[in-house]
Amino acid sequence: MKQLERSSRKIQETIPTDYKIFEKERIDKFFKTIPYKGRNLLDFISNMMSELIVRHGLPNTNHRTTILFTGVILDELDIPFPDYDIAVEKDRWIDDCNRYIDGSKAILKNRKTDYDYALKHLEWTKEWLTEVTDHQSLSSGMMSFHLLTTLRKVSSSSDRLLSSVIK
Repeated sequence: MKQLERSSRKIQETIPTDYKIFEKERIDKFFKTIPYKGRNLLDFISNMMSELIVRHGLPNTNHRTTILFTGVILDELDIPFPDYDIAVEKDRWIDDCNRYIDGSKAILKNRKTDYDYALKHLEWTKEWLTEVTDHQSLSSGMMSFHLLTTLRKVSSSSDRLLSSVIK
């Protein structure tokens, strides 16, 4: 019986606890201030994804949550993300995500000494998104105020989705 109790406590200790909630107001403000004029979708989505990670704007697992959040946004735009079937190529998707996260963390690790880290992070994010999406869909579409408003509404309504995936 004591062995079972110890095992149960050990399992509970390994489950991550929420340490940052989804702050809908901050995300809404983010979408109200993010530059969009004269940007194609690739530039906008890259900037959005990079800024969310650099600012740590989403809850808990920042990189994975931001990738999920980006997927929700791209899905709303009918842009495949990634441009292959992750149900069939799950290991490839995991490898692609881990490669992005590793590269991102390597850049962010130098944020105190490298004043260009945000630009480097943005470039890395854009490079990765180009590789895992239908580049033509992202580079040909242009951002508009109407589209930005739609994305703000999607992001505000996605907190239930995000919190259910995070937990």
